[in-house]
Amino acid sequence: MIEKLSVVAADIDDTLLPKGKTMLPKTRAALQRLHEEGVLFGPASGRPLDWRTLEKAKEWELGFDFDFAIGMNGGELYDAETGKYEKYFLLSGKDIKTILTPIAHLDLNAIVYINGYDDIAALRMDDFMRDSQKRNHSNVTIGDVDYLSRFDTGKIEIHLKPEDMDEFMAVCNANQSERWTLIKTFEGYGHVTMEFVDPRVNKGYALKKFSEKRGIPLSEFMAFGDMDNDIGLLREAGWGVCLLNGADATKAVAQAITEYTVEEDGVGRYLETHWFSR
Repeated sequence: MIEKLSVVAADIDDTLLPKGKTMLPKTRAALQRLHEEGVLFGPASGRPLDWRTLEKAKEWELGFDFDFAIGMNGGELYDAETGKYEKYFLLSGKDIKTILTPIAHLDLNAIVYINGYDDIAALRMDDFMRDSQKRNHSNVTIGDVDYLSRFDTGKIEIHLKPEDMDEFMAVCNANQSERWTLIKTFEGYGHVTMEFVDPRVNKGYALKKFSEKRGIPLSEFMAFGDMDNDIGLLREAGWGVCLLNGADATKAVAQAITEYTVEEDGVGRYLETHWFSR
């Protein structure tokens, strides 16, 4: 365990709270106590950064605003001290076309975020897109590969069923490139989310940038995550913690694993036991 804690960063879905649900009481109380003790806190998500992400602090009833936020798997950073957003290593329209052309015929949907959740381009309208429109009031435009390739983006988000993963991965493996990498960001009943990003992008990159901006050594950072896109985050932080419900690859790089899952208030219980009671 680290000796000094100045910053906590945490993935959102299935780490801080169960995907699509509310934050549980022990996690909320632990974050509030950290804030009272002067520890900076921010979410580190695969979501694009806009006001919707920053408003999560109010939605979760934390009673304080985020000190920073990481979005697009580390491709975006918001620093509350300056109020500025930074973006890193966007995929070009040319890259988008090269990535999507071999897989567009498969049973999947591909999404490109043009302007946060405000403007989204997708290959088709499906239940996920309809839910996004309802929750985020997004302007969603449906188009083909050529249309999606008009925009530079922080990531290409792919939604598919678990039974279609083998075919999808076979095509992706046959069309690999040093210009992008593929990561799994969600796996649940009947649904998998995969994301193409620039290989230089990961949540740990943005965490390191925040460390440099604030002059706080990474040895004083604690990070929580659960999926493959959290590996960079846990590696860069002085203390990286994977949720019990996390992926095996993420557990392998973590310095600790929570005793409880996200459904059991895993983050809050871990902080109670291993930090506040140390």
